[in-house]
Amino acid sequence: MFNFKTFAKQALLAASLAFGIGNATAGPTYHVDINTSNFSGAGSVDFLLSGFLGASGAVATVSNFSGAFGTEAFRSGSVVGALPNALVFDNSKPFNSVTQNLTLGGFFGFDVSFSGDFLTVPGFGSTFSVAMFDAVGDYLLPGDSLVEFNLKPIAADGAAKVSFEAANIVRVSVPEPSDILLVITGLGLVGFVRRRSAKAAA
Repeated sequence: MFNFKTFAKQALLAASLAFGIGNATAGPTYHVDINTSNFSGAGSVDFLLSGFLGASGAVATVSNFSGAFGTEAFRSGSVVGALPNALVFDNSKPFNSVTQNLTLGGFFGFDVSFSGDFLTVPGFGSTFSVAMFDAVGDYLLPGDSLVEFNLKPIAADGAAKVSFEAANIVRVSVPEPSDILLVITGLGLVGFVRRRSAKAAA
């Protein structure tokens, strides 16, 4: 006999497990804050994912933008989406970038997460970088990128690695990973359903 309650519980359990497995294949999410309070006037920010021949596939998803962003100025390579919604970059081409106009003098923020073959397939790495420029096109700080994420593919030790370097006006925070919590929740639901089934059969 069909039991709708049992079916609903099993469907919820399957969805939880599928969601947890999907998230386990993605890297962590990083939150980036950039303080431009010592600068003023018009400027621009460039988001760039570079990947060269032989690089393992990588995707950078940039979202949750905050700050005085303006219109898009330039785009190249493989990028979809537009502010204020998410921008999704993949490294199928050597240079994949979006340049966005902005007004300097305040705080800017966004989240960036990484996924793709580099988490499971050996190969060459890719780099995701963010640079800011003043009105005449000079770097906001001497040098190059304000923040740079290096995506190193899975290696002999069986682990892919994301590392980053940031300038002194940038703060990068790494929220606690939620993947373990999702897996524990899924296993807890499995135990709950099995216990209920055992009680019902008794």
